[in-house]
Amino acid sequence: MTGPLAVLLGGRVAGLLERTRRNVLRFAYDPDATRTGRTPLSLSLPLASQVYTGEPVDRFVRALLPESNGALAAIERQHPGVDRYDPLSLLAAIGQDCPGAVQFCHPDDVDATLTRTGSLEPQSAGQIEQRLAELRIDEDASWTMPGEHWSLGGTQPKFALRRIGDRWFQAQGSQPTSHILKPGVHGLTSQALVEHISMRAAAACGVDVAHTEYLQVKSESAVAITRFDRRADGDVLLRLHQEDLCQALGVGEKYEEYGGPTAADIVRLLRERSATAAAARRNVDRFVDGLVFNTVVAAPDAHARNYAVLLDGEDVRLAPLFDVSTSLPYDAPRRGRVLSMSIGGEVDAGRVGREQWRRFADENDLDVERVLDRVRLVAGTAPGAMLDALGEVEDWDGSVAGLRERLEAGVAGYARGSAMRWAPWGSNPQPAD
Repeated sequence: MTGPLAVLLGGRVAGLLERTRRNVLRFAYDPDATRTGRTPLSLSLPLASQVYTGEPVDRFVRALLPESNGALAAIERQHPGVDRYDPLSLLAAIGQDCPGAVQFCHPDDVDATLTRTGSLEPQSAGQIEQRLAELRIDEDASWTMPGEHWSLGGTQPKFALRRIGDRWFQAQGSQPTSHILKPGVHGLTSQALVEHISMRAAAACGVDVAHTEYLQVKSESAVAITRFDRRADGDVLLRLHQEDLCQALGVGEKYEEYGGPTAADIVRLLRERSATAAAARRNVDRFVDGLVFNTVVAAPDAHARNYAVLLDGEDVRLAPLFDVSTSLPYDAPRRGRVLSMSIGGEVDAGRVGREQWRRFADENDLDVERVLDRVRLVAGTAPGAMLDALGEVEDWDGSVAGLRERLEAGVAGYARGSAMRWAPWGSNPQPAD
């Protein structure tokens, strides 16, 4: 059984994570880490001298680990002796490069972890191809969605690499990674490409999003996302601390319909925890921009775990949007295109119109006209922007042409039945009354 782990944050000791005799996770801040101006490990674990135990700690820690069974199995293969069901065991093996600026190591290895630079192992195209193939276990992908939500069972495998120029490296030890590579959701045709064009379209709509590229690596393909929790300082890559909004709220479930955070929960969190009133307004506006985009393009996985905040001392800033992917090229499930967060009490994206957006704005004390203006802009811009992004991708295997046909048909059908009166290839759509 894995012993206690030192928790490092931004190159400093933050505290100690351990398991109690009752097999419950426990975390306590180091006294020096609670000084004024220091960054908390999580908004749900405020800087204090108290000991945190049980669910708040467990929920934060488990959110740092892969959900995909394939990714967990790969960790076991790469690190003999690791138990995929034990979060401490997993963090002891891979905890030196986690989301954000947090790192984990044995207490006796703190000095070495803080002082050594680690190493970078060059990765050939063949090696990256093999890793992508190991994660892509479904040979018979289809255009039919397996359910209302894509990652309900942790079905989005991924791995992280470091990129320097046009070369890729496996980060060893305490070296940070710079990109996340995803082959796409299991069972869905061209899903990595769908995510890439969705992210590009979000940027075209003025949404703050992470940068993506669509990679062809020999026989495999993937979307590569530039990590927003890393920042280059000359030749050094610095870690920026971040956490997803389930971690920030101390909630284990990510989907609203199963008890996860609502949009109102997130608006309230951003207003309460932002350092100033002006920062709160910016954070809420950016969240609403992302929420509008995800809703209008019927993204099924825009849950609270796919929103994050960057933490720096007392400053809280909503992170760029990530993991954005429209469902429109795919056949809708029987229940319709179900949203991860309801809008004005409605969970079917196709039924969200002016009434629902007005109710959402009123319930959250938002400027109704600003919200409706964003809806109009996204509905008028996103479809064409997705096609533009698709046109930039080389069609080496016919997947681009296939996706273009599905996307055009999906948008047209969705527009006809949607509560939004779209102008899919034009401008100035009007929310239905």
